[in-house]
Amino acid sequence: MRVFARPLHHRAVHEFREAAEHGDAERLAALLDPAVAVVVDNGDLDRRSVRVVRGVQDAIALLLHGMASEPGLVIDERPINAQAGLMLSRCGRTLAAMTLDFTRGFVSVVWIRLHPVQLRHWNAV
Repeated sequence: MRVFARPLHHRAVHEFREAAEHGDAERLAALLDPAVAVVVDNGDLDRRSVRVVRGVQDAIALLLHGMASEPGLVIDERPINAQAGLMLSRCGRTLAAMTLDFTRGFVSVVWIRLHPVQLRHWNAV
């Protein structure tokens, strides 16, 4: 597994955010590994559910649905558990936290954690 130096990882997360936020499917596709997986954890302690979407086209559809600009949605680049990540919020309420894994310079896994109660305990470093 290729490990990025911190500045490169931050730049890659920034580029990913920009592409998704602006609904640029072509640019987003260029950043994704062909075998990309998007893992969505609902974070619900009582009814835990994890969904996995695989492949570039399905990943793009999911990411653009959740991240493309819409009124009130704010996507901040912030450290999450000591790595570059994204926090999605609306009207001051945290909706999700995202981190990215990279393989050979491409986004190989997008980890999405929903449920604001769980997010309060995440470390910002």
